Amino acid sequence: MTTTPEAIKQASNATLASLLNLTLLPGIAFMWLIINRQKQTDKFALYHFNFAIKLNIIAAIALFLMSILFILLGGVGSAMTWIYVIVYFTVFHSMFILLAVWLMVVSWGGNTLEKK
Repeated sequence: MTTTPEAIKQASNATLASLLNLTLLPGIAFMWLIINRQKQTDKFALYHFNFAIKLNIIAAIALFLMSILFILLGGVGSAMTWIYVIVYFTVFHSMFILLAVWLMVVSWGGNTLEKK
């Protein structure tokens, strides 16, 4: 797949929005991703928009549902519950941020994560 500089810029913007959604602007950056995905015609940029949206949805499910599950099963008053929640949230949140950064670097190179 040959990529144009414009497609790389759009893909880079998608991955930046994904990273911003995981760090500084949760929700706002995700809405930007959803809105701007509709405008994409380039296959390369669309791939990165779709990957970024899926990554953020999976991150939200993994982080919030598992944290809520830990709290419900362990009880709000238990110190061990909060240790599990904080450690789980920190480790997995960092993992999702690292994956978003990796996707950004891949998009800068004009590549996808698919096997060639």
